[in-house]
Amino acid sequence: GMDFNVLNMSAIVHVVRDGLPIAVNEILGVRDTPTMCAMLKERYSGRRVVIYPDASGQNTSSKNASVSDLSILRQAGFTVRVDSKNPSVKDRVNAMQAMFCNAAGFRRYMVNTRNCPTYTEALEQQAYDKSGEPDKSSGHDHPNDGAGYFIVKEYPINKQATKQTPLRI
Repeated sequence: GMDFNVLNMSAIVHVVRDGLPIAVNEILGVRDTPTMCAMLKERYSGRRVVIYPDASGQNTSSKNASVSDLSILRQAGFTVRVDSKNPSVKDRVNAMQAMFCNAAGFRRYMVNTRNCPTYTEALEQQAYDKSGEPDKSSGHDHPNDGAGYFIVKEYPINKQATKQTPLRI
């Protein structure tokens, strides 16, 4: 998962084992998208890399306003999985919480705390404001946002469809 912030890009690297995600590394404080691409290519050469970015990366680039961040990622040869807009914060938070421990008590998402110390701290320390939105002032939101784009895309909460039937009286 990747969060775009000028001069402070975040990526949380995951592997999927037996269908379940494990956060195995973090890449934080990166200057711009071309730099992030170079770092990912260097660290993960020979591996298939799929990026789940912030949908706002379609708008402008952290490097060049005429080329979107998503275009830069695609041109670098990465597979990009993103919707036209970001999921709601509520959906992202709920998907993350359900992966950490769902209603049945299953823990389906693991984090390598040794390799992801900042992400671990962000997960432990993320606060919420009065309206229930993540508090952006601490800086803990960037790694959490990045990972959340991956989790909500691949492991969404299935919303139950409701149907209304008129009663015949």
